[in-house]
Amino acid sequence: MGEEIGKTGNLDREAVYRIRELFAKGREADLFEQEAEMEAFIRQWAKLALYPEIPLLSFGKEGKRTEISVWERELFWAQKKAGQGQFVRKLIVCGGVDDGKSTLIGRILFETKSGKEREDVCTDPLYLRKDGSVDYALLAAATEKEARQGITVEASYSFFSWQGSGFLMADAPGHEEYTHHMAAAAAKMDLAVLVLAANKGIVPQTRRHARICYFMGIRRMVFAINKMDMVSYGEAVFHQISKEVEEMMEEYGDCSYQIVPIAAKEGENMTKPSAKMDWRKNLPLLAVLKEGQDIKREDPGCFCMAVQRICKPSQMAGAKVAKRVIQGEVIGGELKQNDPLFVYPTGQRATVSKIYVLDKESETAHFGDAVGIELDRELDVARGYILSGEDILMQTDRIEADLLWMSENRLSQGSRFQAEIGAIQVPAAVTKIYYQTDVNTGERRHTGHLTKNAMARCELYFPKQITAACEKNNRKLGTFCLRDLKSQALAACGNITHMISGEAWKEEASEVSKEEREDAMGQKAGLILFSGSENMKKRINYIERHLLRMGFHTVQTESKGGLQKLLDAGLIVLAALQPTELTEVKNLFLGQNRVFDYTKELESDEKAAALLKLLSVQFL
Repeated sequence: MGEEIGKTGNLDREAVYRIRELFAKGREADLFEQEAEMEAFIRQWAKLALYPEIPLLSFGKEGKRTEISVWERELFWAQKKAGQGQFVRKLIVCGGVDDGKSTLIGRILFETKSGKEREDVCTDPLYLRKDGSVDYALLAAATEKEARQGITVEASYSFFSWQGSGFLMADAPGHEEYTHHMAAAAAKMDLAVLVLAANKGIVPQTRRHARICYFMGIRRMVFAINKMDMVSYGEAVFHQISKEVEEMMEEYGDCSYQIVPIAAKEGENMTKPSAKMDWRKNLPLLAVLKEGQDIKREDPGCFCMAVQRICKPSQMAGAKVAKRVIQGEVIGGELKQNDPLFVYPTGQRATVSKIYVLDKESETAHFGDAVGIELDRELDVARGYILSGEDILMQTDRIEADLLWMSENRLSQGSRFQAEIGAIQVPAAVTKIYYQTDVNTGERRHTGHLTKNAMARCELYFPKQITAACEKNNRKLGTFCLRDLKSQALAACGNITHMISGEAWKEEASEVSKEEREDAMGQKAGLILFSGSENMKKRINYIERHLLRMGFHTVQTESKGGLQKLLDAGLIVLAALQPTELTEVKNLFLGQNRVFDYTKELESDEKAAALLKLLSVQFL
């Protein structure tokens, strides 16, 4: 059945238990009816620009929607279930392996269903153990493969509603090798639920996930101390673990958190206070989540909006407009009719004449709203521009940022990417790696490169001025992602810690040294000498291509002229020279560091392979 789901590709993942039921009863055609319903729903709401942060929900000439991610589909589907205009709280559930995370998620989904739906689950053999009890972990939106393995590999999403509030819940993997999936999901969430087992307490995954959640901009956390039944609901155990949590959270001074004891498998302290833990008078878990449902992160104060698209009057479905409408999401403050606006990067000013929330005219727009704005005059405004109530944002071409590296490839200084910040896409280069931060302990150490799942403070350079903010001031303008230039695969997520002023360049006006160029390239310069014979040419090409694939910067030359300039540029130079030139070059360069003479030693492929092993170490 899992393979069949994979073949269809676009099936909705709202609840795997529902999909299993349909397949078990031979009603898999219902899935495709649901897909058609989803298609119509997205078409309708894309026209209303309910989620303008998803910029390319366009439809081609054949009427087909462009492909969107699982996250985008789940967000639309959750909004449909919650109802138009209803705020959907986004939370991530993470924590240590085998601490009961999937059981907690399944129990939440079970408790928030109707009485009839709960009865169906309790009598359906698909979700029952051999002793007849419900295996709540099977209700979590994992794939069939993950359910069989008993682990979570990719983040999956579930929706639930509780006492009039809607929640979109991400189930994040706990294993360290899947940290990048967990971090990518956390970047989209407002709140984190970190699950701990009462019989184990804080484990390395707890510390790692708390650090990553904070790193990705989450400033509200709930620690669910699960499996209290395994410690006889002991008050002393809970207080001991609570003390450890409080000590751990001292590092995150601006983060609010709560600690809730639960037994997810038994349903204790989930929806109502537990009689078995009457020593704890605080709210049960779902009440804690609902309490924070309408609590949004502290507003930056001044109105701010990243422009997503410009709509002509004919494109505003359901609304009668006479001018172009600027659409986007309010990422700071609130807006009223007749408020003044400042436009970045052009510096133009205008006044708000009309505000639309969806297709309805409104007098105000608030933080988190998806809105359309009419101005009192036509301005040059495009996607990626920023509208602000005042001229308070900074423009720069250089930033300091914390990066979480997610790619299988190594990150070195000088690496180039496509950056996505707010609503803009701009080329970016990592020009410095200041230090790496241990994800588990927070310890800092110097490094020349990053490997997968590493976290580091870096400097990034952009070829043009961008409008942004520090993450602590504005999460939307202070977080970004880096994508591979060729494949567009996600390479890193990050948040801005410091906007570097242009004045900094004046302090660095001295001549650039060879060592600085080497640092920027993440390698040491070197000279490899070969004979210029025709037989040697193929092996030289093979060696250079291998070095390039390893991330080194190389150049071939057949002339002795300009060798020193190439070395000073920080390059690895493969020089294929004639005998008379070789003698001169050897007299000048041999004896220096990283100068290698292989004019007589590459008669075989084995010797060429041995050379590559040596070079890969020498030039790092």
